[in-house]
Amino acid sequence: MIFACKSKEQRLPDGILSKEEMIEVITDLQMIEAAHKSMTLSSNTQKPMRDTSYTIVFNKHQTNVATFDSSLRVYTRHPAMFSEIMEEVGVRLNSTE
Repeated sequence: MIFACKSKEQRLPDGILSKEEMIEVITDLQMIEAAHKSMTLSSNTQKPMRDTSYTIVFNKHQTNVATFDSSLRVYTRHPAMFSEIMEEVGVRLNSTE
C-alpha cells in the first residue's frame, strides 16, 4: 500500500509541492483563515491583511501562490492523495487546540 502511494507521488509533475509541503502550507493557510474569520474588520481591511498573511505563509515555505495553485490542481486530480493530505491537515489543526 505504501509503495503504491509512493509510486503515484513519484509520477507527479516537476515543480509540484510534496505531500508534506502541501500539508504544512494548507495547515498554515487554514489557521490564517480561522484567525481572519474571528476578526470584526471591514472587508476592505481584511483583504489586504489576508493577502499579506498568505504571502508570509508562502515565503515561510519557500513557495508562491502559482506553485501552490498548480500543486493543488494536481493533487485534486489524485483524490486518494488529496484525501490523505486533508486528513493530516485536520489532525494537525485539531492538535493545536
